[in-house]
Amino acid sequence: MEVLKPIVLDETLQHTNKLLAMMVEEHLEETANLHEIAEVVKKGLAQDVFSVGDQLIIPWSDGTTEYQVPMDIVHFGDVTLKDGEVVPGMWLQWHFCSPFGIPFDANEAFYYAKDGLSAGTYYFTAKNSWGSNIVANESYSFTLANPVPTGGQLVLTAGTVDTAFANWRVYSYASSTSNQAIETVALTKSASGTYLGDWSSSTKYSDTGVNNMQRSNYGYNRWSQSSLRQFLNSNADKGAWWNPQNVFDRAPSELNSYRGFMTGFKEDFLSILKPIKVTTALNTVSDTEIAVSEDTYDTFFVPSLEQIYANPQWRGEGEYWEYWKQKVGRTTPMDQYGTYPEARTFAINAKTSAQHVRLRSAYRNNAYSTWNVLSSGNINYSNATYANRFAPACVIC
Repeated sequence: MEVLKPIVLDETLQHTNKLLAMMVEEHLEETANLHEIAEVVKKGLAQDVFSVGDQLIIPWSDGTTEYQVPMDIVHFGDVTLKDGEVVPGMWLQWHFCSPFGIPFDANEAFYYAKDGLSAGTYYFTAKNSWGSNIVANESYSFTLANPVPTGGQLVLTAGTVDTAFANWRVYSYASSTSNQAIETVALTKSASGTYLGDWSSSTKYSDTGVNNMQRSNYGYNRWSQSSLRQFLNSNADKGAWWNPQNVFDRAPSELNSYRGFMTGFKEDFLSILKPIKVTTALNTVSDTEIAVSEDTYDTFFVPSLEQIYANPQWRGEGEYWEYWKQKVGRTTPMDQYGTYPEARTFAINAKTSAQHVRLRSAYRNNAYSTWNVLSSGNINYSNATYANRFAPACVIC
């Protein structure tokens, strides 16, 4: 690797001097100690030693197979830590995507029984039409043979909008963490029994009653509460990396299939990473009363539209990463809904197989979709419930 300009280092930085010597010999990736690399980053010298597009090869295991993961250096820039300190950072992203997918979010409950529900007949009314199966002002009733305890949930068949009414079911659960339904019942088109409330696509964020229609069909596109964010930032075992983030939240079916993402790394790599401030815009359907955007502090995250050099719906989710500008070979950002084969990402377990890869940016015009780069290179959005793959990023700082 070429040194871009002379670097004067304090004599106490013996490890950094060793690193620079290895750099001259052009075998940094094979021999450098990760902590020596981190020392260079902390001193704000990473751009003098590394270039965008250089790779670190980091081992990661899914519990069965260990992969030698090429992580591209995609960006250099300051980051904000949890305590507010601003420090230099070197941004890394998986060159390939994950060997499996995790839903951004599971379909949520359509009703939260804050005070419980007695056995009996209940109904709710759709306030707007959606597709050919949800009809405005139509009421739907069902009868529970068993009570739902305080804090329980009612969940509709996932994707009712795409499911013939005869196949709709209501599943009752004792809590958001229960995976065994109390019972499963069919519905009729009637306004019988006790009224639960309106079921609407425009329902604002709530912690009681009937949920937003879109979220209860296809999940929630809010990064801060997503299953994917929890998975990426967890070192817990199967079954333990997810916790409900709101009263309607439900666990993804993949919870018991995979360990938390961070369990796959060795401690020497994790020790040079810190959670950094990540800004993500909220949707304009259910979340307008919360904020326009919100900040999280994440060790691992997936990029935004802006960061992969695509036109965003809202500017402020991070400056573009030079790696992506170089990769797609454009002087202007990629267009939403445009197709760019250079933007495709291939699977780490099938390196000639392009995949749908999830971004964290919400499709802001609804409450249930996020943006992706599809296997064709098309920049588009898809339902949060889809178990798309991901190419996560992190920052040495």
